Amino acid sequence: MALDFGELRYSSSRAYDELEDEDTENTRSVEYRVTINIAHPEGETGLSKCDRLILSYGTLAIDFCETLLLSEQCVNCGSIIVEEEAPANSDLTGDFRPRKPKPSTLYIWQNSVLMCTVSDDVVSAVANTFSSKLLGLVNSECNVMILSSHHYGQLQGCYSPAVDGNCSIHSLCSPAFIYKPAYIPLPQPATIDSVPAAVLSECIVESIPCVLYPIFTETYSTGDLDLVAESLLKVFTREPFKNIVSSLDQNKLHKYRSRNPRKEMLDRYM
Repeated sequence: MALDFGELRYSSSRAYDELEDEDTENTRSVEYRVTINIAHPEGETGLSKCDRLILSYGTLAIDFCETLLLSEQCVNCGSIIVEEEAPANSDLTGDFRPRKPKPSTLYIWQNSVLMCTVSDDVVSAVANTFSSKLLGLVNSECNVMILSSHHYGQLQGCYSPAVDGNCSIHSLCSPAFIYKPAYIPLPQPATIDSVPAAVLSECIVESIPCVLYPIFTETYSTGDLDLVAESLLKVFTREPFKNIVSSLDQNKLHKYRSRNPRKEMLDRYM
């Protein structure tokens, strides 16, 4: 069930392919443990020196960051792991295989920019704990940017985009974010997934500068992937994230396309 928090409405995640329905009795009975593994030489102290944090959530947003942003100057500096403490009863689920957690990977650029690619293990039930753990790694003056990708159908019931094509991107900001966003605000009440909503809500409560860019697209076609890449690149033309990505590398764009070939069902959630 959706929960209202200010002008944000939490909803179960549909940002990943083939994601099962989270709102079940078994899922609600599961308890989770969130642990952080730091590989930085200075530990958490080194991460706290970062003045910018980029969070990518959803298949297309993560692929964009991993393909177009990661470079030789970017170093894997740890991970955040979500594990079930009380797994669902296998007699009910029929699944007897041991489950291997999928970590949310942390990367760092030149000791100043921290990036986290959020695993689909971070379900709505643990979104608040995850956001608190992640934001606890940085200082309160760190500028946070959330890039999240979603299926176009998630806009239904909110509004009809006044743009042509299959790609729409908007912004939501915390009061502490002093810069002008690259895109117009998402009309309220905004329906966004639980993890981006939890991180933005935590930033609002803790007076941390934060901007969220949810992008909505319909298919995995080459044309739509080009629109996603071009739209997300624009957010790196604005302060305080300017010049992290200077230009669109055509080789990387080709790799981004190849990572997301056309699917048999083009209406899957992104």
